[in-house]
Amino acid sequence: MIKELVDKIGPIQITSTCGGRHARRSQHYRGNAIDFRPLATSTRKAVAATKALASTGGVGSYPNGLIHADVGDREISWYGHKRAKRQVAYVARR
Repeated sequence: MIKELVDKIGPIQITSTCGGRHARRSQHYRGNAIDFRPLATSTRKAVAATKALASTGGVGSYPNGLIHADVGDREISWYGHKRAKRQVAYVARR
């Protein structure tokens, strides 16, 4: 997924993989997720490109410009943190 993403949007800075603190049952702990910052395009364009990849399951963006992408078996999208007032989530089963 990462190579496919970089081919589409240009270089990215990966800020988180399987280490660190994540939500319980996070795809990060399974080695199936990254958080990244796009370096050659806007967050909005990077989110759209990431969602368009056939290999992605979950795509989320945060107010600080970071994007979460995983290869989980569900399609889910969100904006913001769990505790944020403006959280939006969309779930579609494959």
